[in-house]
Amino acid sequence: MIPLLITVCLALPIGLAFLSPPLLVYLSLMTGAAPLSLGQEGIEGSEFGRIDLLAIRLFGVWLASLLVVLANFSQAWPHIQKNRFYALFLLFCCLSLTWTPSVLYGSRMIAKLSAPFLFFLLTVTVIRTRKQLRLLEMLIVITGLCAAIVAIGAKLAGYSAGEKLGVGIPGLGPATTSAHLAIIAMLALAASRTDSSLWRLLAAIFLAATVIACFTRITIVAVGVGFAVIWLLSTTGIIRFIVPTIGLAAAPALFIFNDSFRQRMFKSGDNVSLSTMMADPSSAIEQVHGSGRFEAWDYVMTNFFGPNPFLGAGVGTTQHYFYTHRSTGLNAIHSEYIRLLAEVGIIGCLLFLIGFTIYARQLWVESKNAKSIEAKTYSKAALGGMIVYFTFMATDNAFDYVTACGIFVFTFIAMSHKATELDINDERELASVPISMVTSESIRKTSLIVNEQPRLFPQKRKYPILDKE
Repeated sequence: MIPLLITVCLALPIGLAFLSPPLLVYLSLMTGAAPLSLGQEGIEGSEFGRIDLLAIRLFGVWLASLLVVLANFSQAWPHIQKNRFYALFLLFCCLSLTWTPSVLYGSRMIAKLSAPFLFFLLTVTVIRTRKQLRLLEMLIVITGLCAAIVAIGAKLAGYSAGEKLGVGIPGLGPATTSAHLAIIAMLALAASRTDSSLWRLLAAIFLAATVIACFTRITIVAVGVGFAVIWLLSTTGIIRFIVPTIGLAAAPALFIFNDSFRQRMFKSGDNVSLSTMMADPSSAIEQVHGSGRFEAWDYVMTNFFGPNPFLGAGVGTTQHYFYTHRSTGLNAIHSEYIRLLAEVGIIGCLLFLIGFTIYARQLWVESKNAKSIEAKTYSKAALGGMIVYFTFMATDNAFDYVTACGIFVFTFIAMSHKATELDINDERELASVPISMVTSESIRKTSLIVNEQPRLFPQKRKYPILDKE
C-alpha cells in the first residue's frame, strides 16, 4: 500500500505537468491541506531523517512545477527578472551548501524554499484567462471551507490530533490548519469587499472563527492584522479605521480576558490581568509561555549565527541539529527569522526580506491601479496572505508547511500579476480599435468601459445617449 501511495504522490503531479498544467495547479491547491501521514515515525531515511508522504508529495509538486517552468521558460523569465532578489536569495542558499554541515538536509531545505517560487512561476505561466482565475478562486475558497469543516468535525468526533485544546485537520494539527485557513480567509474577505458577495463574507468570518478555534496564538494575531489591512485598502470613510482598530484590539483582549487563552499565553495565567500588566509590563512579558522556543532561539543564535553572522552556518543546519538531537524535544526552530539568520546569515536574510518587499510593492501598485474586479480582489488577497505568512513566520515553521501555506501565498501573488496583465492587454486591445469602430460590444468584450474608471462589468444607462452623425 505504501509503495502505491508513494508512486501516486510522485507520478500524478508529473503526469499532469505533461497532460494538463492548469489541472496541476488546481489539484495541488485542492489537496494542499490533505493529511498524508505514515505515522509519527514516517519513513526513516538515514541522513534525511523522517520522511513521510507530505515530503514525498512536496517533491512531486516541486519536480512537476520545475518541468512546466522549463518548458515555458521564455514566459517565466520576465517574472524571474522582476523578482530577481528572491531568485538571488535561492541562489545564495544553494551556495551555502558548500559550508553547511549536512548537504542532504540543506538540499531538503532548498526544496522547501524554492517550491513556492516555482509554483508561482507555474501559475503565472499556465493560468491565462479570467475564467481560469475565477475558477481557481472558487476552488481555493471551497477547499478552505471543507478543511475547516473537517477540522471541526474531527474535534467533535473526539480526535484531537494530540492536542488538549484546539481543532485541527487529522495528521496536520492545529498550527498548520490555522495557517492554511488564515491565508484562505484573506482571499474570501478580499473577494467579498470587491464584489459585495455575502457568501464570501460569511466564508471569511467562518474561516477566521475556525482559526481562533485552532487555539494557535500567532495565527490569531495574523488573521486580525491581515483582515485589518484588506479592510483599509478596500473601504473609505471613518469606518475604514474603526473596524481595523476594533479587530486589532480584539486579539490582545482575547488573551487577557478569556481564561482559556490567558492560560495558553502565560505560564501563570491566574496571576496575569490587565491591571498587573499595566503595573509591571516587563514581568508580564517574562510570563509569556514560549513552549521551549526562547531557549532554542538563544542556543541557535549563539552556536550557529554567532560564529559567522554574515554567511550563517549553512542552509538546513538547524533542522539537522534538531533531528539529530531529539533530547531537545523540538523538530524545528519555530521561528523562520531565527532560522534564516542562523543558516544564511545577514546576507541571506536581507536578500529574502528585499525579495518580499519587492513583491509587496508590486502588489500595492497593482491594488492601486486595478481596473477589473479580479485585479482588485487578488492584489488585496495577496497582500493579506503575505502579512499572515510573515506574521506566522515569527514563532512557527512557515517554510515547512509548503503545500498547505507557502504555495497558496505565492498563488495569490501570481493571480494578482495575471489579472493585472489581462487588464493591460484589454486596454491595449481597446486602444488599438479605431474610434469609429468602438461599439458597446467591443467594450464589453474587453471588460472595460470608456471613462476614467474602467471596470469589468460596464454600467448600463437607463436612457442611452444616441450618437448623432
